[in-house]
Amino acid sequence: MRGLGCEADDAGGLRRAGLVEATAALLIGLWVGRGVDARAIVPPLARAGG
Repeated sequence: MRGLGCEADDAGGLRRAGLVEATAALLIGLWVGRGVDARAIVPPLARAGG
């Protein structure tokens, strides 16, 4: 993962797996199907407001 510039994070275990999969499907659909930059929609956590 680090070779791709990513780091793994605990998303809450199997009880949240469906949410993670649905989010991935949404972002991939926007990116591939519509050309939307998914990184603009979901910025890295370090840059997310707060």
